[in-house]
Amino acid sequence: MLRRLFAESIGTFLLLFAVGVSAGEPFAVGGSLLCAMCLTGFTSGAHFNPAVTTGIIFYRWQEKSLNQKDFIELLLYIIVQFVSAILGGLVGWAVVSYPVHFDITDGYMDAETFFGEMIYTILLVSNALVVGHLIDNPIVCGGVISMTITAGDWAIGKITGGCFNPAIGFGINIINYAKNGSHLDHTWIYILAPLLGGILASCIARFFIDELQETKRKKTMD
Repeated sequence: MLRRLFAESIGTFLLLFAVGVSAGEPFAVGGSLLCAMCLTGFTSGAHFNPAVTTGIIFYRWQEKSLNQKDFIELLLYIIVQFVSAILGGLVGWAVVSYPVHFDITDGYMDAETFFGEMIYTILLVSNALVVGHLIDNPIVCGGVISMTITAGDWAIGKITGGCFNPAIGFGINIINYAKNGSHLDHTWIYILAPLLGGILASCIARFFIDELQETKRKKTMD
């Protein structure tokens, strides 16, 4: 378990660092995520995101495959992700002279940002849950997830900043607040919207995974 927790720590740290030094540039973030996945050898499942971990918890709960030991470990994943995000943000702050932040773009409302973040987190977590049932190659699976984040950043980054990760939203904004005393008011959106998206994604993913498993059973019987 310690190795898996360390993998989550390293991966989340590198992801937050990439967001901080690149100001959230889509390919820098997506590419760094894939690099972190390969570096850690997918040891922990390469969550690096409390929304993904939450989605897995709820998916396994629906499948009645979540035991107490695994539940505690997944909760530890989430704690490690938040702590590592803060550390990654601090190192990023040391490298660049300006801390980035996540906030609502002028002219948009809280609800628009919330739903934008939630919808793309649903897409991200759904892909993370479903793609493993389609492809056996973890690097290809990681590439699909990384490109989902890149696409999300391009699609709504100009509105929300393209976070899709509660640890990153919290880590980036808390460091910015410590330096500048600003951009903390809407941080709740970047925590709650992805978490809710992860929960909803577990339901959506289960629907399609059940269909995939049924199709595989029919092919096996034939």
